Amino acid sequence: MPERNVRLDDDQAHQRALEFLAELLGEDCTDRVCWDLDHHLQGHVDVHGQHVVVIAPRDDDHAPLVLSEDDWDALRRGLTVSA
Repeated sequence: MPERNVRLDDDQAHQRALEFLAELLGEDCTDRVCWDLDHHLQGHVDVHGQHVVVIAPRDDDHAPLVLSEDDWDALRRGLTVSA
């Protein structure tokens, strides 16, 4: 049976997402990302005048997800309609 990845705690998941975001954007946003208090793996940051949402994964099987504010709103509306 294949070994399952270890579940990351919030700090580990945040760090992994911040590293991904820095590589993607070419800049360190560590001190600018505001992590949601209710949805612990959801971060928000303004980059070059645009609001960006980053979702930190709990394990190494999944990659961080980075969305524009419009894409995040569309995704949330879609989840609300289908729920």
